[in-house]
Amino acid sequence: MNQIAINMYLPEDVLLEINSLHIEGKTLEEKLKLNLSIGLFVSKDISLGKAAQLAGKSLSEFINILNHLNIPTIDYTEEMYEDDIEFMANHEIKRPSV
Repeated sequence: MNQIAINMYLPEDVLLEINSLHIEGKTLEEKLKLNLSIGLFVSKDISLGKAAQLAGKSLSEFINILNHLNIPTIDYTEEMYEDDIEFMANHEIKRPSV
């Protein structure tokens, strides 16, 4: 994967706050990448796999981080729920009475 370096200016107090947070990552760059990847995933701008890649984590590591932060990794909609209920109702196993 090709990478491009970027420079950006942030207020010093913001950098101090980011460094003081108990975010996974040893360096400021690791913390920023993780937070950026989480934000982009939550806003549905990138996939779970791309977010993990951006964060420099394996998929399972990234999922564990999201779980720790109570961020769902699957978008289970009301429509999906209703489809599942309908499916189960139509495919219910008939058990013989005793």
